[in-house]
Amino acid sequence: MKRRMKAGLLIVIVAVMVFSSYAGAVAFSPEELRDLALANATEIDTYKFDMNMSMRMRMGNGTNVTGMTMEGNGSSMVDTINKSMWTAMRMCMNVSEIMDENTDMNTTENASLDVPETTCMGIEMYVINNSMYTKMDPGSVLPFNTSLWIKTNMSEEDWVSEDQLEQQMALLKASNVELLGDEVVKGVDCYVVKIDLDSEMFWELMLNQLLMNQPEMDEVLQNVSDIANQSMINISMTQWIAKATKFVMKSKATMEMAINPDTGEESKVRMDYEMDLYDYNVPVTIVLPPEAERSFDIDDLLGMLPGINRIDIPPGANQTAS
Repeated sequence: MKRRMKAGLLIVIVAVMVFSSYAGAVAFSPEELRDLALANATEIDTYKFDMNMSMRMRMGNGTNVTGMTMEGNGSSMVDTINKSMWTAMRMCMNVSEIMDENTDMNTTENASLDVPETTCMGIEMYVINNSMYTKMDPGSVLPFNTSLWIKTNMSEEDWVSEDQLEQQMALLKASNVELLGDEVVKGVDCYVVKIDLDSEMFWELMLNQLLMNQPEMDEVLQNVSDIANQSMINISMTQWIAKATKFVMKSKATMEMAINPDTGEESKVRMDYEMDLYDYNVPVTIVLPPEAERSFDIDDLLGMLPGINRIDIPPGANQTAS
């Protein structure tokens, strides 16, 4: 069950990444929308956005049910010309396991979760000079109070995947678009557009995101693929598009998923997401902090993970005051 929960978490995290990078334009027909979106993408050099998300998940077999809630918020700024990005996020998760009082199932699984009532983690990410630097502040997740920097090399294809504009244009072409009306968002006249995303393409896009620089995750990816094939998913998105510039000013999305695998376990997930975009083509400055130069290489970090519980503080981690 824990493995499937982890696979489900990966799906949710990547879904957040997919939603947060979606940028399009509105028109009065799908064909016009597609043309305007493609033209609009070439006009965006920089932008910023703030996001909030919530997720609810329940997984179980009738006698043992695991429930999880997750709340997250973050901000990001992107420079598409210099292929650089900064993102800061904070995620809080609550996991509870409910077992039938009459069952004789061993409670070791429940005890092994060993998490506080609410677990929070901060993540800061820089993409600069063909590398991704990720700072993790585990908070109450790890038994020591550290800030851990991880470095991942990026290729041209990786940046395209991170920026996601090309993938999103392909996704848009396969989506149904409906004009709902107009509203004003922060003083900007906008069209309100409903976009029904194609679920098959959405799964493919999420799996491609999981593959980026993660060759060691083949087994987890197979779990995700198995879950996807056994799922019923409904995804909807509403966007507020500036009439003058055709830039997205606000986006809200909902994902509902029901999974009924052969194991007899049933899972239900609902995620709600909202994003505000602003400062299009306003110059941004993205500078890598000096401490990021002491980052772990992702390959070295994965190599040391089996023994991480035998060391107090990993070499290279930035210890903070307790």
